This record gives sequence, C-alpha cells and structure tokens, in this order.
Amino acid sequence: MKKNVDHDITERKRMGEERRRFEERLSALHTYAQSLNMADNIEEIHTLTLNAMEKTLGFEYASFFMAEGKMLRLVAHRKYPKMLKVNLPLDGEKGVAVKAARTGKPVFVPDVRKEKAYIAGKAGMLSELAVPIKLGNRVLGVLNVESERLAAFNEDDRQLLEILASHAAIAITNLKRQENLKILSEKLTNLMEGSTEIMHVEDMRQRLKVVAKALREFGWRRVVISLRDENLEGTDVVTAGLTKEETKLLLERKAPGHVWRERLGPKFERFKIGEFYYLPWSDPWIREYVHRVPAEAPPEEATTYAGVPSRLSPEEMVDWHPQDMLYAPLRTPEGRIVGILSMDDPVDGRKPAKETLTPLELFLHQAAIVIENAQLIESLREARKQVEAYAEQLEQKVEERTRELKKSQEQLLKAQRLAVIGELAGMVGHDLRNPLTSIAGAAYYLKKRSSSKIDDKIKEMLEVVEKNIVYSNKIINDLLDYSGEIKLDLVESKPKSIIREALSLVKIPKNVQVIDLTENKPKIKVDVGKIKRAFVNIVKNAVEAMPKGGTLTIKSREIDGKVEIAFSDTGVGMSKETLEKLCTPLFTTKAKGMGFGLPLCKRFTEAHGGCFRAESTLGKGTTVAVTLPIKPKIEEGGEKIWVKQLESSLLTTMKI
Repeated sequence: MKKNVDHDITERKRMGEERRRFEERLSALHTYAQSLNMADNIEEIHTLTLNAMEKTLGFEYASFFMAEGKMLRLVAHRKYPKMLKVNLPLDGEKGVAVKAARTGKPVFVPDVRKEKAYIAGKAGMLSELAVPIKLGNRVLGVLNVESERLAAFNEDDRQLLEILASHAAIAITNLKRQENLKILSEKLTNLMEGSTEIMHVEDMRQRLKVVAKALREFGWRRVVISLRDENLEGTDVVTAGLTKEETKLLLERKAPGHVWRERLGPKFERFKIGEFYYLPWSDPWIREYVHRVPAEAPPEEATTYAGVPSRLSPEEMVDWHPQDMLYAPLRTPEGRIVGILSMDDPVDGRKPAKETLTPLELFLHQAAIVIENAQLIESLREARKQVEAYAEQLEQKVEERTRELKKSQEQLLKAQRLAVIGELAGMVGHDLRNPLTSIAGAAYYLKKRSSSKIDDKIKEMLEVVEKNIVYSNKIINDLLDYSGEIKLDLVESKPKSIIREALSLVKIPKNVQVIDLTENKPKIKVDVGKIKRAFVNIVKNAVEAMPKGGTLTIKSREIDGKVEIAFSDTGVGMSKETLEKLCTPLFTTKAKGMGFGLPLCKRFTEAHGGCFRAESTLGKGTTVAVTLPIKPKIEEGGEKIWVKQLESSLLTTMKI
C-alpha cells in the first residue's frame, strides 16, 4: 500500500513539474512574439525564432526553412555544421520538413531510422518534429527540430512550436507588407513628380522623354513611345533605356500600320489588361500569329527576331519571357490613336498585373495629350492665315486638356489613398491575429491545467472565450477577404447540392420554415467554398429578419446561359435607404457585426462574372437573387483572379 502511495505522490510531482514547465515556456513565447513583431528584417526574424526554439523551448538542434517558389530552403539553424546547406524540391519525396510544408500539418517522427523521407543533417539524430509556418492556407516555411533521443517530442512540444510558427508567420507577413507599402509609396511619389515635371517642359520630345523616364521608375528597363499618323504608320520615336544600336535596330524592324491596326483590333481583345495589351510568348496562338513560329515548334526551341532582342538573362526572369510584348495605344479624349507605348525587360522579371499597370494609365493620357497638342501647334504653323480663327479654339482645347490632367491627378491621389487604406486594413487584420493567438494559447493552457476539476461556470466562461476567438477570426477573415484579391477554384457542381450544404451550416429556428425548391440542373462551374459562404450569409440574414418566425423560400431557374438562385423571406423587410446601403462595407443594422457579410457576397458573385440584387418591402419581406454564369469565361489553362476596385479609379495598362 505504501508503495502505491509513494508512486502517486511521485506521479503528481512529475505532472506538476510538467505543468510548471509548460507554463514557463508558453509565457516566454509570448514575450518573443513581441520581439518578432518589432523585427527590422527577415534575418532578425530568423535569429529571434531560433533563439526561442533553443533557449525557451529547449530544442538543441533547430532549423528554419523558407518556401521559395518550388523549393524549401534552409535559411538558419542551430547546433548543426556551420556550412550546412539544404535546398529541397517541394514536389519531392525527401525531407520531413517537405512533408510538413506539403501537407500543411505538423509531422512527428519518433524514430528517423524508419522514415524514408528523413535526410540526415547531423549524425546521431533519432527523432524529429516539423511544424509548418502558415498564414491561412499558405505555407511560408517550416520550423524543424531534432533530438538524439528516440520519441523525444510530445504533444506539448507540438503545441508550443505551432504557436511560435504562428507568431513567425505574422511577423514575416507584416515585414513583407511594410516593404510593399514602402515600394508603393515610392512609386506613387515618382508618378506625381513625373506628372508635375511634364507641366514645366514645353518641347514635345522632352515631355515624352519625361514620360518614358517616369515609366522606367516603375520597373521597366526599356520604354518606347512611337508617334503614329492617321494610318498608324510611324512618324517619330522617343526611347528610354535603349542604346544607340538598339534604337537603330528598332527603326529597322518597326511594324507597319496595318500590323498595329490588327494588334489593336478584336482578335487581340482577350489579351487586354485595362488599356494595355499583354501578348505572352507562352500562348501558342501568339507564337504562330504574331511571331510566325510554326505551331509544331516547341517554345523552348523556337526563335524570333521581332523587335529588339531582350537584355534579360534567364536568371533575371521569373515568369516574363524575353519575347513577351506589352503595349498600349495613346488615345486622345476623342478616341484618335496618335502613338503606341511599348515597355519590356521588367526589373523584377515578372509579367505585368492589373494593379501594377493601373497607375501608369495616367501617362497614356498625358502622352496622347502631349502629342496631340504638338500636332495642333504644327498645324497652326502651317496655316498662319487662320491663326486668329483657331487661337480661341486652341486656348479652349488647352484649358480642357489642363482640366483633364488635373482630374487625372485627382484620380491618382484617390487611388493612392485607397491603396494605402487597403494595405493598412490588411496589416491591422494580421496584427490582430497576434493577440488572438496568445488568447487561444492561454485558453488551451487553462483547459489542460484544470482538466476534470473545472467547474461548470469556468467551463462556460472558457467556451465563451473560444466562441469569441472564432468570431474575432471571422471578422479578421472578412476584412482581409474584402481588401485583398479573390482567387477562384472552379469545380462543377449543382445548385441544389450547394444550397443543401449551405443550409447544413446554419442553425434554423423552429419557428422558421425553409422551402428548398432549387433544382439539380443545370450543372455550373463555381468556387463551391466561396459561393456556399455567400449563401450562408444570405440565409443567416433572412433568418435574422424573421425574429417571430416565417418562411424562407429558395428557388433556382436557368436564364440565358445563367442560373438565378433567389432567397425570399417573409421578414420585416427594409426601407429604401437601408436597401441602397445594403452592400456597403461597414454598414450594418445589427447590434453585432462589422457589415462585411453581404458586401463579400456581392464580391464573390461578381468574381464569377455574375450579379447580385436585392428587393425589399417594409413589413412584407426581402428577396435576394444571385445570378451565376453556367460556364464562366476563363482562359484555358489559366486561373481566374478578380480584384474589385473599392471605388472607381484610373483606367488600366513593348515591343515595336
């Protein structure tokens, strides 16, 4: 009997020591989290994280991996050989860290001798634990620890390492956002300075030189502005970033007017990004139709001599190809084309995106106005006898152009403010995850420490904490979803099955009857997760609009290649004023909520190329209808990326 008592006492002491140790390690982690968020560079984040892994969590052999493209690269480590270098393909079978990165989940290896994926970093290692550094569903890297003991790691180690990985992910993301915001501010400053400088230069060619120079500041090594007549034949050219030899070759190989009429016509409409045209070498039709490369020729073996050869080396290219073409017409306010702007050899080696080209559209209009004004002046010189008759018209035209330029500058300032607000919203959202992670860790600790001794009241309070953590995360996710880009993962589904899944996620009160009249046909291609989320928001709003009970009727019908799904409730309805603000973010009539539900519904719907509408009558109810195309227009082999402008901003986006 005495032996059993001694054993119980020893066990209680051991458990108490484990709880104390866990508490100390968890508290120290929160202190490191504050230091991580104050890091000035990525190397400091690596060092602070390894310090926490070694000194606070007690892992002697620790390493920090970062996901870079298709590789997982070792960027920092402790206790391993100093010259250790590890680069692992993410699509390979080797590396426990690769397995964690690919699955997005922690990986325990109690005995590495039995693990085929294990790669020895130091002799004598027997067990390993790898935890992914994740932001949402995106894996940024992996924290990896090893031990010379078998089965050296337990559930507490996994939990603490996951908390540290979460802090590291937030710190890395915040640092990248700060860098992007700084770059954006510098580019917009250059944009404004270039715009101001144009106003102080009188000579047309010098003005166009200023335009070309400003465009180079936005990350394009070579810029060409080609002046064109009414037949789109070249009359003059202004370049920036080209050598004399390249300029000579450019003039020799310039495309005639009929070629440019085709490149600006309906056949090339699908290659437009705003006002710019982007012709990727990777497109077989572009290789054959524009570069005259036979269809059967492999892209890597084909050569072309269109335009001026690129100066980019393979190492400088990410997804831009030296034969890619980016151009835009210079149109006057009346729609007349007076020139062509071409750009190539991007500094970052990347193909253009809408958000990077949008600010540059201001220069398209400025260059067109500069050329048009120069042409007007030349015409006046040739017709001296009509100077007086045309003087008043010219003055009026100049005033109109000045007003247009001022308007464009005002739009640019608005776009700058919206861009900064979007970045700020994203940073605030990510910053809020830090205290939520700490609260979640504290709640987990309290549950673990109290276990079966917890009384009902404390248990109820912990459940309240957990529910509010989930709700706070929902607010953060809504904020980030609304301020960021939307990527669609399209799969084939049926309206009825999506509605059935959405209804299963909503708690329907007993006094509310749901009548589901949706049909299984036709099949539609949608991002099921996002559309289901939109439907859940609509159903929740409908239920909340019927506090005394009522009926929610859901119908579907096919209309001209589209499917309309309508939700009709018999609730309290809305006034005309409320209905007008329904999809305005941060507007809500509820005591609890941020007002992002229906705005997100609208974004998700429009991202599919559909539309969102609502009708309501006070005291009678509301009908919300979502219309989706059966087959969204997405280029084969491509990915639908849709970014909604929070307000109307500037219109968007070389080779001669």
